[in-house]
Amino acid sequence: MVSISALIPTYKRVDKLENCLQKILSCDPLPSEIIIHIDAGDSETEPFLIAQNYPLVTWISSNTTQGPGGGRNKLIKQAKFPIIAGFDDDSWPLDKNYFAIATELFSLYPQASVITAQEVRPSTFPKQLNNFIKEVNCFQNCACLMRREAFLQTRGYLPLRYAYGMEEADVALQLLDCGWQILESFNLCVFHDTQLEHHNHPSVNAAHIANTALLAYLRYPITYWPLGIVQVFNRMRYAASVGRWKGISQGLSQIPHLLSCYANQRDPVQVHTLELSRKLASKS
Repeated sequence: MVSISALIPTYKRVDKLENCLQKILSCDPLPSEIIIHIDAGDSETEPFLIAQNYPLVTWISSNTTQGPGGGRNKLIKQAKFPIIAGFDDDSWPLDKNYFAIATELFSLYPQASVITAQEVRPSTFPKQLNNFIKEVNCFQNCACLMRREAFLQTRGYLPLRYAYGMEEADVALQLLDCGWQILESFNLCVFHDTQLEHHNHPSVNAAHIANTALLAYLRYPITYWPLGIVQVFNRMRYAASVGRWKGISQGLSQIPHLLSCYANQRDPVQVHTLELSRKLASKS
């Protein structure tokens, strides 16, 4: 086993979680622990885990809705090991030696807060594996590894029910602001068993638009708020371009209330951090 905690938030998806756990437990070497967060209202997952009695697997539950980000906050706090392997309940490593490669990379790159893997979906194929690694501005929670020490220097994730457009982008900005790097490695691959159909749901579409405004409000210096307005407009334009009309007006109407709810979380990053993030994004 290697000194890695594998963390999985879940909500009422026992069949997907079962597949995810089987894939992780087939890796060699294994992580030292696997912790699952069961969100409020899920009465199916805990009986399943008790019945299966998986090795290395423990779980925590919440009585109030945490969303994926709030669940990850709890999981990282609970983790015992310095490196965190993040998954969704429908994502898992494609390589059996995934955790060994990750351990080696973190030892080679001591300034890396996050090493994000290639996310491979059913309709895509992994790029050729090689030693290519580059600095990026963001990551995917379903397919990444994180230095726990770095995460604990941030405010963590906001506990949003639908965190699209906010979750990783927010923490990534905070990590860059603390002087850490975010790297992408083509030597690590994670399969994500989704076609993102849920992105068409009006509630998800609305949340993505509202969260775009929330990110700018909380983390951008005031001089960059006009950029946030442009990004909200671009998000709406994108939604319309792919036929996601339902949810656009709902998302706009949610913005004032959302900003008011989280006003006490405003902690803007430095100007040079935002400029660095945009520079890295332009190279991706």
